[in-house]
Amino acid sequence: MAGLVEKTYGDALFELILEETPGKLSDAKAELTAVNSIISDIPELIKLSKTPTVEKEEKLGLIESAFKGKLSDYIYNFLMVITEAGRLEYFGKITEYFGQRCNEHLGIAEITVVTCEPLTAKAKAELTAKMGKLLGKTIEMKEELDPSIIGGIVVKNGNTTLDGSVRARLNALRTDIGSVVC
Repeated sequence: MAGLVEKTYGDALFELILEETPGKLSDAKAELTAVNSIISDIPELIKLSKTPTVEKEEKLGLIESAFKGKLSDYIYNFLMVITEAGRLEYFGKITEYFGQRCNEHLGIAEITVVTCEPLTAKAKAELTAKMGKLLGKTIEMKEELDPSIIGGIVVKNGNTTLDGSVRARLNALRTDIGSVVC
């Protein structure tokens, strides 16, 4: 569940973009995600933003030199606002919350598919179609590889996990056998 800071800022940005340029929601989501990736790769930036001995103008200047002219006006101005408010440390959570709002509005479900080896293009297409039909939404799929599942597939959507892995079946069998033997 979103905290007050990410909800407040995420809702404000979402409502602004929805009101002024609703066709740009997906672009804003992608841009926020890209900026979040950059900020996450520089933990010193967050630390600096929380340092009280560094003047606000210096913090804003750093963000300006790094991002001005490289982002849409909405995202650049938003980044400046949260930096000025001393909330840059919440950027990742704000981005996540904003993405959830966009997905709800646009009818998109993000799923994570875990397999022991990469899926073929055909398997991806079939899984995307089946999950889209099941959820009634457009599917955005992220793949993860985990050799420890041995085989099969694990599909995660929000708080729901469908575990059809060999590892899960072996664990269930182990539990069944253990309850009979003991």
